[in-house]
Amino acid sequence: MQKYRIAAGMLGGLFLSYSAMAQSTNLAYATGEPRSESIIFLQKGNVLPPSAAPMVSNAITAARSGKTIHLVGRLDLAEAVKQEMIRDGAPASAIVVAHEPARALPRVDAVSESASRTVAIKY
Repeated sequence: MQKYRIAAGMLGGLFLSYSAMAQSTNLAYATGEPRSESIIFLQKGNVLPPSAAPMVSNAITAARSGKTIHLVGRLDLAEAVKQEMIRDGAPASAIVVAHEPARALPRVDAVSESASRTVAIKY
């Protein structure tokens, strides 16, 4: 009889832990985590390429509608994107720059060079 009580207690604990995991997953989305993320590759001289225009435009629209825009990347690159967004009409108070330390990538080719020049736009 004691064996059945222990087994029932363990089985009940498994069901409770599963439901707690499901609730915590829903809670993570309710905290305002970014739902959209774009990565842009800046050209030399911290210049945004024309291919980044739609992503930046969408972020500006989101900033105007009250969302907080997070720019994550090297500080100089993220600041360049922020200034471009402000020039195009995004409110400065809606843009948060998160500095990401530069990664030590070998500078062997153009791909490794451009990989170190990325900025993620999250909102």
